[in-house]
Amino acid sequence: MYATVADMIKRFGETQIIRLSRPEDRTAETVDEVKVNEALVDATSLIDGYIRGRYFAPIAQPPAEIIRAACILARYDLADGEHTSPTTEMTKSRDDVVAWLKGVANETIHLDLPLAEPTGRDNVGSGPRISDRTRLVTRDNFW
Repeated sequence: MYATVADMIKRFGETQIIRLSRPEDRTAETVDEVKVNEALVDATSLIDGYIRGRYFAPIAQPPAEIIRAACILARYDLADGEHTSPTTEMTKSRDDVVAWLKGVANETIHLDLPLAEPTGRDNVGSGPRISDRTRLVTRDNFW
């Protein structure tokens, strides 16, 4: 995962994370860490889907912008439930993160990470080919 429960609390406050992770219990005083971690795993998977192929995924040491993106995506997922709905601000933040991820995938936004090495798929079919089979048609038997 690119972010932790502590990152979520630091970014959005403990009260908001408690309410989002336990929307049915207004007297709750602790975060449902299992639910928050599940949302963070989903956010990490979404991020990896956009960056895979361009950068090595998963990222071992995620930069701050990846941690921020994971937190925003996870918060939206937590708010999008049976008992709650995301606010306009949450929806806009999520849309901004997805647009940013598309920019990363389209190579208009660059992260300070090592690029993934080419898979070699661009080299297929290029260059000369050599065969050890005998030719069926030659100059001698063509005419």
